[in-house]
Amino acid sequence: SNGCLCCTVRGQLVDTLETVAARSPKRILIETTGLADPLPVIQAIIATPSLVGAISFAGLVTVFDMVNGPAMFKRTVEVQKQLQLADSIILSRLDQASEEQVREARELVARQAPHAMLLTRGEFLGGPLQFLSGFAAGSKAQAPRSEHGGHGHHHHHGHDVNRHSAGISSVTLRASEPVSPQSMEMFLDLLLSAHGDHVLRIKGLADLQGHDRPVVLHAVGRRLERAGELREWPGGERGTRIVVFLDGLDGAFVQRLFAGFTGQPLPDTPDRQALTQNPLSIPGFGN
Repeated sequence: SNGCLCCTVRGQLVDTLETVAARSPKRILIETTGLADPLPVIQAIIATPSLVGAISFAGLVTVFDMVNGPAMFKRTVEVQKQLQLADSIILSRLDQASEEQVREARELVARQAPHAMLLTRGEFLGGPLQFLSGFAAGSKAQAPRSEHGGHGHHHHHGHDVNRHSAGISSVTLRASEPVSPQSMEMFLDLLLSAHGDHVLRIKGLADLQGHDRPVVLHAVGRRLERAGELREWPGGERGTRIVVFLDGLDGAFVQRLFAGFTGQPLPDTPDRQALTQNPLSIPGFGN
């Protein structure tokens, strides 16, 4: 259709996805305009009752112009969201960018999208279907980030709260031991019900008690999707890894809340019993 895809999310997009899903395709690719907000599209996929169970959201790919991208990022909110919420970023026009432009663009991408996998256009075109079929929410936090010339390295971060721009930040939640499904559900329910207006997106893999394989989690705003399980743990590394993108909410608060529900004591942080059995702590969670 003409114009921004987001304007027709609840109409033509949903109707089209229902029609396509009936054919049982292996994958569906949705291409928006360069100035589209990706969140309404993702929300339509995970929150429309007729699509739940038929389609599972796999990931968000953003193409970043190494020549004009930094300038567009500064003046366009939609470009900021596309970059900051991306699972993978394809770096385009590398052959047309100067060394200074490449340096500026790479620094911006690394700062604004530390959890994303970076690929050059050539790397993506070399195996796009294999790349897309390997999407796993939350598995990119430790993924190799490609450098100019195609030599990748592992980009590890010593902190788990990343500041972006205009009040947007991300926080990575980790648990090395399996988490009870009840604790995970209560944490997510509380976070989304009480603070969903400040949650842009949640993506991750949960290591839940009673599950040998990673459980995929997706959420946009207050809408949560449990997207099944992966066949195996990415890189063989087991453990809960969830990335939460926030707008105007302190990431440290989310970390403390997660720690309380998952039995990871932090200074001045209530444990799960205090959170759930004290009727004065959280409205609706008392006995």
